Amino acid sequence: MLSRALPLVFVVGLLLIAAAVPAYAQEGLDVTTRYPALTVDPGGTARFPLAITTDTPQRVDLSVAELPAGWQAQVRGGGSTIDAVYTGGDEPPDATLEVEVPEDAAPGSQQVALEARAGLLTHQLVVDLTVQPIEEGAVSLAGEFPSLSGPSDATYQFDLELSNGTNQETTFSLEAQAPPGWRATARPTAEEQAATAVVDAGGSTRIRVTVTPALGVSAGEYPVVVRALGGPAPAETMLAIEITGTPSVALTTADERLNARLPVGGSTVVSLVVTNDGSAPLTELSLTATPPQGWQVTFAPDTITDLPAGQAATIEATLQAADNAIAGDYAVNVRVSSDDANDSIELRTTVETSPLGGVLGLALLGVVVVGLLFVFRRYGRR
Repeated sequence: MLSRALPLVFVVGLLLIAAAVPAYAQEGLDVTTRYPALTVDPGGTARFPLAITTDTPQRVDLSVAELPAGWQAQVRGGGSTIDAVYTGGDEPPDATLEVEVPEDAAPGSQQVALEARAGLLTHQLVVDLTVQPIEEGAVSLAGEFPSLSGPSDATYQFDLELSNGTNQETTFSLEAQAPPGWRATARPTAEEQAATAVVDAGGSTRIRVTVTPALGVSAGEYPVVVRALGGPAPAETMLAIEITGTPSVALTTADERLNARLPVGGSTVVSLVVTNDGSAPLTELSLTATPPQGWQVTFAPDTITDLPAGQAATIEATLQAADNAIAGDYAVNVRVSSDDANDSIELRTTVETSPLGGVLGLALLGVVVVGLLFVFRRYGRR
């Protein structure tokens, strides 16, 4: 009886062992993720950090077993796309399941299955993804003071807030577009040397925009466009800088020589050039002069109503010497001024005796000489 029971006991034992081996093997391989269900945006990427463990150090092959049509998925580790990891050590290998959702993905729930194999051991990790459409304005870039004003030689700074209202962490590249000749940069406030900003899902970060106008830019309002590009929803904002301009005026002569000549009691005309060499328009420019006593100086015209930046106007100045002026050098100070700017020059004016007076003097001297000769001839022999 016992001899008949032994084969049966042996068979039952083998079956129990065979049943126990797979159960033990399954428990020797484990693949988990801390967040197995995520909400993702159309066109976004969902990332699942993986924890892969085995009872003994060994190779574990990884593959995607289930994936919605049109979606893409891969496992990354160490900066590369990987197909296997090797377990062992105090920490599990670094691996992340990345699932790329197409931009036309329909809203709703989907599943992705990752299969791991280590010899006879297998394990499948199933993660859930809920596709949620991006609402308009989910990513925004705005500042409290989008418009600034000042002179052309100043540097302007704007503080903006970049908000990420999407369902995933996003890396944004930053760019600032200013008029030609201007310099503009956009950087994270916390890392001014970085050109990108990483913003958590539902989070925000501060952005600093620095703008330097071009040299000699005219007064006016100039736009600056700032963009945050990246992820499924880029953002853009418009800033403005109003250049008030730097007033400046220059006065000189048409031939750039600061001297004039005129006869006693006579007059001369000097062409003056008034230039707006600033970056702001000038209005109501008046010309005045400080001549010697008894002289007169007039201007045509004596007022410039409007002079745009970079433009010039010609003025004719008439200098009239006093009737009793003697020959010599005189200083005539000429000034141009407005409420915002002024300049002046000094004209060195030479008064010359009349050529007719010289001729008359020579003629008189000749008459005297002839008279003396006549006297000597007539009375010299007596």
